[in-house]
Amino acid sequence: MKRIGILGGTFDPVHIGHTALAKAALKQYRLDKVLVMTGGNPPHKRDIKKTDANIRHDMVKLALIDEERIEAFDFEVNKREYTYTAKTLTELKKLHPDWEIYFIIGEDSLYDLPTWYEPQTVCQNCVLLVYPRIDNSDLDKLIKERTKELGGDIRPINSNCINVSSTDIRERIKKGKSIKGLVTDSVEEYIREKGVYK
Repeated sequence: MKRIGILGGTFDPVHIGHTALAKAALKQYRLDKVLVMTGGNPPHKRDIKKTDANIRHDMVKLALIDEERIEAFDFEVNKREYTYTAKTLTELKKLHPDWEIYFIIGEDSLYDLPTWYEPQTVCQNCVLLVYPRIDNSDLDKLIKERTKELGGDIRPINSNCINVSSTDIRERIKKGKSIKGLVTDSVEEYIREKGVYK
């Protein structure tokens, strides 16, 4: 079995926190690779204006160009219907029966997990890897609660929280502030050349 990590997100834009997280999961759980999956049409963000999925995915590809065993994954990019994690994981298990999937989420997503579409299906089809938003003591408690409630295999990622957000980056661009060091140089150049977020 191949140990495949999947880090899903809107990535609007992808930033250094995302790559640091993928690296932490890759190392701690000895994964064969991490696929960074750009979300196409997530239902929980239906009322939020998003940059076109192909533009977001182009930025992910640029951000990962020099990374080993971390790749951009376009499985959801061109889907027009709402993309639910439970359905995506079920499809991937059928397409890749040789994959042991490690699905990477944040502590805030674990908190909201009971409200997701078919949360038990999510837990049945992967090992959930969770990174802390605040500190590990709160996360350990939350993991115990969710495991008791939903079952499955939920584990923490031992990583310091990198305090970078896509929302903050978009705001900085709109105000004409620098985003150097928050995204890779290649992503910064792409945003500038294409006029993304202007």
